[in-house]
Amino acid sequence: MKLYGFCASNYYNAVKHLLLAKGLDFEEVKEFPSQDPGYLKIHPLGKVPALATEQGAISETDVIMDYVDGLNDKTFFPADPFERAKCKEIMKIAELYIELPARRHNAEVLAGNKRCEIAFKESRPLMEKGVAALDTLCSADPYLMGDKMTTADIFLRYVLVLAGLVAVKVYDWKLLDEHPKLKAWNKMMAQDPISQQVDADSKEAMKDLMEYFAKFKK
Repeated sequence: MKLYGFCASNYYNAVKHLLLAKGLDFEEVKEFPSQDPGYLKIHPLGKVPALATEQGAISETDVIMDYVDGLNDKTFFPADPFERAKCKEIMKIAELYIELPARRHNAEVLAGNKRCEIAFKESRPLMEKGVAALDTLCSADPYLMGDKMTTADIFLRYVLVLAGLVAVKVYDWKLLDEHPKLKAWNKMMAQDPISQQVDADSKEAMKDLMEYFAKFKK
């Protein structure tokens, strides 16, 4: 398998973490979002990440993670249908109400562009609601759904990398300070050996990321 994307992407890193946690062999292929015709054959929207398999390519992070989880017996989605749905619920709330509102500030935080005042007014309330919802949904004892790490833990961990950066730089706000159990969970996840490996790779890739976003400076 080939994982297309770049090591400073939180979506890419969520998939990478799962692949490593499952002990699967894969090749990393550096790719930034592109409308190059060759890459559009792999990801029809030209986004990252994408996973190339023997059967063809797959896009969208949650879809890729669902596919990857079925490749061997070491699973990170719960087997019980209700628990599996709750796991996906956590991931969807994290994406819609934390990651996507935070992403609206990428042009300011990563490219150094002027602040979008509409995003400034709208994003934080959504992020606050998202974090509060997860605080209600998740036991964080010690993992989000109990005693076993799931894909929800992996996905949320990398959502918070971007969201935490945006919260500090844009709002001077520490995202999890009012949610001690999620804060303790996040600290625990950061100490996971795979998290540390992915973080180290991400740190090395930051120069490439900043060069990429420099193209969008206005």
